Amino acid sequence: MHILEDGILEPSQIYFLMPSEFAMQTLYCLQHIGVFYCDARYVVTHPYWESILMLFIEEGELEVAVGSQLFTAHVGDVVIIDCREEHSYHAWDGLKFHYFHFAGTGSVDYIQRLYQLNHGALIQNAKSPMLENAFGNLLRLAQAQASMQNEHRISVYLHMILCELVETCSGIPPVTNVSIDKAIGYMEAHITQNISLDDLAQHVNLSKFYFTRYFRKHLGMTPHQYFVNMRIQYAKRLLATTHDSVESVAEQCGFDNVSNFIRVFKQRSGMTPTAFRKIPF
Repeated sequence: MHILEDGILEPSQIYFLMPSEFAMQTLYCLQHIGVFYCDARYVVTHPYWESILMLFIEEGELEVAVGSQLFTAHVGDVVIIDCREEHSYHAWDGLKFHYFHFAGTGSVDYIQRLYQLNHGALIQNAKSPMLENAFGNLLRLAQAQASMQNEHRISVYLHMILCELVETCSGIPPVTNVSIDKAIGYMEAHITQNISLDDLAQHVNLSKFYFTRYFRKHLGMTPHQYFVNMRIQYAKRLLATTHDSVESVAEQCGFDNVSNFIRVFKQRSGMTPTAFRKIPF
């Protein structure tokens, strides 16, 4: 890399992309991305720019000023900057960080949401294998001078990073996904029965309140909603692959009466079980 700024050291990398008009209007799009090794001479004051900047601290420390905020980012921290705001940052010796600038539909609103959840631009101890993997994929696509086809993949990786950071900022303590897998397995084994939230929480050894929050955080719905959806999916398989009556299907899927089954099926599927059965697959 030909060094143009003081304080940027070998073997730093930087790659520039030119997003298509479609990407700018429809997707999250990468503007440029890099890996920087820096010493204390590296000082940056950015002008106004329609862009979002993310920095991932790998080694050392970085002092950052964003609006009225002033903080030091350490190893494992992530810094998010809306580049429309006045901001600057400077390195201490031994700094290594990954970064990228991105833009696109909804990007500013998403970052404002992160600011609200996190109460600022610094997300501490946010480093995770998922973030590292997503950044690595973005870097590889940039190195290959991504085609328009790959702009869709870039958008997906950017969205994955945003989703991971939203979860990090949610404040819910980490629990392994073993708990969710165990709960879903229990639902599958008792799909014809009326299991309660107390049953599920007890089965995974979590409090009812915490289990509900954790389940919703990872799957976007409550355990009850997931269980009902599971039953409707099971009903669809029975309707499509057997000649069992609607009454029998309702019973096999754990519904107390056929009227309730038809109501819930129509609510979730937009049609009655009988109408669903007539669809050619």
